[in-house]
Amino acid sequence: MPDTKIPDHKTVAEQLDDLMKEDEAARKKQLYRRQIPKETTLAAALDAMTKSELDDIRYNLNVTGASSLKKAELAEKLAPAILAFSERWFPTVIDEEYETFSHLMAHGGRSTALRDDDLRLDYLRGLGLLACGTDDDGKLVWEMPDEIQQKWKSIDSGTYRSLVDLNTEVTRLTAGLLFYYGYLNFDQLYAKVSEYLEPAQREQVSFLDLVGILLNASCWKKTLVALPHGVKYYTLIDEEALENEQIRRSNLDFAPLSYSQVYDAGDDNYIDATPAYQAFAQYLMQAHGLDVLKAADVVGEVYIMLQNGQTMQKASDYLDELGFFENQEKAKALLPLLIDFNNTSHLSPLKGNTPERLMKHEADARGKIISFADAQKRRPKVGRNDPCPCGSGKKYKNCCLKKDEGV
Repeated sequence: MPDTKIPDHKTVAEQLDDLMKEDEAARKKQLYRRQIPKETTLAAALDAMTKSELDDIRYNLNVTGASSLKKAELAEKLAPAILAFSERWFPTVIDEEYETFSHLMAHGGRSTALRDDDLRLDYLRGLGLLACGTDDDGKLVWEMPDEIQQKWKSIDSGTYRSLVDLNTEVTRLTAGLLFYYGYLNFDQLYAKVSEYLEPAQREQVSFLDLVGILLNASCWKKTLVALPHGVKYYTLIDEEALENEQIRRSNLDFAPLSYSQVYDAGDDNYIDATPAYQAFAQYLMQAHGLDVLKAADVVGEVYIMLQNGQTMQKASDYLDELGFFENQEKAKALLPLLIDFNNTSHLSPLKGNTPERLMKHEADARGKIISFADAQKRRPKVGRNDPCPCGSGKKYKNCCLKKDEGV
């Protein structure tokens, strides 16, 4: 029977989860504090919001010259700004957003079926595109105001649905690339995402289109974090340090990745279940009695550490804190699994390359031996009367010519 017990140690992900639960409780209290207006107009929805909520919309839409306005004045100024923004924003929509709006449209603009714990809906509410409140039975109702519905009806078509599919593919490819590379600026993203698109698709997505799609997607997808000059994967801590490390390795190319590798890695819950990953996780289950989810959490935490440039020593210290190295025999068996996991993982500091591939690359570079004959062929041609390359100061014909000719 396994004899190792895991101490009560919370991973970073678990600690973040606790904080999110506290925020969620406060959020739900705010959502349920008011009834939804009887009228379904945008003006009625804005009027029901607090001044603080209107200020959030003003900030998100970059509405200037309105910070000192009173609530009613601000609501009046925001209404046309929201409608104008919706025309620019709808072309960036991805599939899950499309399904949300389609659901509301199918239910007359109001629905109690949308979850009250879906934090992504707050993003749409913060843009003025949705509103919420309780009905007479105390159920939470999400609303798409009449004017927003009209804007949606004017664009929703088969052509628009194809655009949504393309936006979704761009988003997923970006997430997949960042799973391996960690962070890319917008120029890099545009170049690399374009490599995976069909020619006709590339014509539809300009640089500014891509930026707009990703700014929107980063507010909806948990794996993407938009920054002023690019996008990072959500588990990356210090994008500046990563970028500096990648620049330092300017002679190293980004790891070549197939379409399927990138597309699969773009899934929100993707795990790169390599043989080394599986061996590592299975050993934790067999030797230390972890269930499959806990083993995945531990290996995942090690992976995040390595992706953030932490050393093998740091990873070992983390496993030691969990008690995995208390038994010497088990520690001796675990360490090679950790090393193999590190060596075969695609790491962001190595531009998505594995240490194993990098070591082979460097070994190949060092191991290139040029034969003496090849060296002679590559040697610049010297005229008979030119100074001898040996540096003697004599003419070549009076110095090394005979030796080079084998005379």
